[in-house]
Amino acid sequence: MERHTHLCLLQQACAATAPKPKLQTRRPVVYSKSSTFGAQLPVAARNGHRWRMSRWLDNRAEIEVPVPLEVCWSLWEDRERIPQWMPWIKSVAVQKDNPALSRWTLATNMFGRDWEFSWISRNLAPVKNQKIHWISEPGSASLGLNVNNRGQVRFIRRPNGCNVSLSISYEVPEVLAPFANALTPTVEGIISRDMERFKDYATKYAQASASSKQQVPRQ
Repeated sequence: MERHTHLCLLQQACAATAPKPKLQTRRPVVYSKSSTFGAQLPVAARNGHRWRMSRWLDNRAEIEVPVPLEVCWSLWEDRERIPQWMPWIKSVAVQKDNPALSRWTLATNMFGRDWEFSWISRNLAPVKNQKIHWISEPGSASLGLNVNNRGQVRFIRRPNGCNVSLSISYEVPEVLAPFANALTPTVEGIISRDMERFKDYATKYAQASASSKQQVPRQ
């Protein structure tokens, strides 16, 4: 009996001195003001997988286009035209039941095979002849990925045309942030070439439109 009592006291003493398990607390979500869309976005939000999202990486390119601003605006507003000057975007398909939504499909060749990745973007309220912008819909991406992304195109009138600037941003996991930062010059080089193609496309489009108007017989 005495031995049993000593054993119980020893167990209690060990339990009292043993380190208590730490309670796991959720990392607070801090919201920051988005200068692009004027909306609060979570800085430390989860992407549905084991990685936490870190931050938004911005990529930007701009170009002077010798075409009326209204023409450039109308071309970008027609989202399904975008692959004409952004060849890495295979298609942009506007959803018939909700024109504010469109499915973007990216196509590339890596590691000796073709890859396709798609997601749904939501058009946000535009500012006529000034800004077109969009943001990806959470949970809409293919291949089990969910990389949040957003974009905007801004237009500034010039005496002989307009300035068009494109910004594309995406959120990356913390572990990939240094790698993604290193890729920023490459990404900006890609969208700079896209803007050069847009300039050529818009110029030819404006010339063809002017030529067709001249050929319309007067009544």
